[in-house]
Amino acid sequence: MTLQTYHFIHLIGLIFVFIGFGGLLSQDGARKAMMWHGIGLVISLVSGFGMLAKMGIMGSMPVWVWIKIALWLVLGFLPVLSKRRVLPAKGVVLIAAIVGACLGYLGYFKPVF
Repeated sequence: MTLQTYHFIHLIGLIFVFIGFGGLLSQDGARKAMMWHGIGLVISLVSGFGMLAKMGIMGSMPVWVWIKIALWLVLGFLPVLSKRRVLPAKGVVLIAAIVGACLGYLGYFKPVF
């Protein structure tokens, strides 16, 4: 597959992740929305590593990749905080939006640390 294909699939996965976060705000569809959240996380993880392999940086991953992996784990764990009522759903969605913006910045600009 081409790098553009991996990138497109990666974005689709992230859309699914944020559909899941949107579902946290509804009482009725929260369980099904979390299904989309999990599917989106898997899609974005697999396509992200596919992009890294295609770019040839899989062997020695730069710092921005490690930060993206850590933020990906945060996105995966945020619904647990809502379910256990550690944070309200609106707070989780706000944090998810901030983390998503950081992920977008790192993926687009690929800063050198």
